[in-house]
Amino acid sequence: MEKFSFEGKCDLSFAILSDLHMTHRGEGLQKLHQHFALYAKAVPALDLHVFAGDIVYQHDLSGGGSYDKVESTPYEYLRIVREKYAKDIPLVYAIGNHEYPQHNWEDDISRRSREMFTSYGYPLCDHQVVKGYHFITIPIQNYHEAVLPEDEAWAEHEIRCALRASGDLPVFVVYHVPIDGTVCGAHARRFSDKFRAFLLSSRRIINICGHLHTAVEQPTTIWQRRGGATVFHAPMSATGFVNARGCDNAHLYGSSLYNSRSVFVEVTGRRVLLHKIDNITEREIGEPWVVDLDGEQFYTDARKTRAKKPAFAEGVTVEAVRQTAGGVFFKFPKALCEETAGNDDSAVPNYRFAFFKKGEKTPVKTVTWHSDYVESYPGTHFEDTVIVTLTPGAYSVTITPISFFGKEGRPIRVKLKMGEAIPVPHNPVYQGWEAYPFI
Repeated sequence: MEKFSFEGKCDLSFAILSDLHMTHRGEGLQKLHQHFALYAKAVPALDLHVFAGDIVYQHDLSGGGSYDKVESTPYEYLRIVREKYAKDIPLVYAIGNHEYPQHNWEDDISRRSREMFTSYGYPLCDHQVVKGYHFITIPIQNYHEAVLPEDEAWAEHEIRCALRASGDLPVFVVYHVPIDGTVCGAHARRFSDKFRAFLLSSRRIINICGHLHTAVEQPTTIWQRRGGATVFHAPMSATGFVNARGCDNAHLYGSSLYNSRSVFVEVTGRRVLLHKIDNITEREIGEPWVVDLDGEQFYTDARKTRAKKPAFAEGVTVEAVRQTAGGVFFKFPKALCEETAGNDDSAVPNYRFAFFKKGEKTPVKTVTWHSDYVESYPGTHFEDTVIVTLTPGAYSVTITPISFFGKEGRPIRVKLKMGEAIPVPHNPVYQGWEAYPFI
C-alpha cells in the first residue's frame, strides 16, 4: 500500500463516500472527519465530493430493530464537517435507504425524511456540471428503495441531454442500490427493464452506487457491459460491516476504528482512474480500476473466463494447525493468482477447508473462510480460526485456494487431531446475516 498522493494533473478529481451510517448519537462522525480531512490535503483542491447514499443513518443506535423518528442531528454533523474541510467544494448526494428510518416505510415518515434531506440543500433529483463533466442523481422514495417512474423519466432525459452537451466525455450517474446482475451481490431489481437497459447502453455512462458493503479489494465491485456502461460500487466507509463475499465468514469484518475505505477518482478526458483508498492509513490499496472509453473493457463477464487459477508456491505446507475455541486454527503461506489484466486480483480471498474423518472419502464438514485481504495491512500468511464443529477423532484436511472469480487451485493437506469441543464465547458475528441490518 502506497501513501496516498495527489498530483493534480487530471481534468477532474473527486472523492466518493458511501454507507457512512452516521447516527444522531454520533456513530460514524469520526469517520466523516477522517474522510474530509484526508481529501482536504489535496493540492490543488478536489473539484467535488460524491455521496452514494446512506451517509445518514436514521436510527437510534446502530443494529437491529426499527425507528419512528426523522433526526436532523446527523445532517447538522454533516453541515459542520463540510464547512470545516470542504466549504466551497460542490457535493453530489444521492439519497439511500438509511436516510429513511430503519424498517419503517410508512408514507408520512418517508415524506418527512425526503423533506429533511432537501431542507439541507440536497435535491432528490439533481443534475450538476463540474468542469464540463455531468453528474446526475436518482433518488429512492422510501426505506423499501422504491424508484418512481417519473424519476426514471426525468433521469433518462437529463442523461440524454448530458451525453449531447458534453461531447464525447463520460457522464456520471449516482444512485444508491446497484443495478441487478452487475456488480457482485446486486440482486435487487429497483429500476424498470427499459430504464435498466438505458443505464447500461453507452460506454460513456459511468454508474456510481453503494449499498452492498462489498470489500473495496474485490474486482467484482466494478462491472462493465460489453460495449456498454460501467457500474461501480463504492465501499462501506464506517458504521456497519465489510462484506468479504464468497465465504462462510463473509461478515466477520465489522467496521471499527481501524476500518474505513473510500474512492478517489481522477478523470482525464475519456479516461477514469478509480483509486481504492484506506482512509485510516491514508494509503492506496493496490492498483486503480481503469475505465478508458477508448481502450479495453477490463471488467466484463469475459474476465471470469480469462482469470487464472490460484496456486500455492511449490513445497508450501501448513505451518500450524490446532484445535481452539469454536474451531480450528490454521497458519500457512497464502496462495497467489496471476493477475487478470486491469483487475488487480493477484490476492487470493478465500480458502475452502474440507474435513475428512480418518478412513472416509467424503468430508464431514466443508467451510469456506476468507483471508485478511480486507485488512489495512494484510499478511503473507493465512492465520485465523476457522469456525467449525467436529466430533473427536483424527482428520485429514484439504485446503483449496479460491480466486475472486471462483477459480480453484490445487489444494494442500494437513492432518488434525480433535478432542472435545471448546465452546466459543458469544459473538453476534456468528449469527449470520440477520445480525447485520445495515443494508
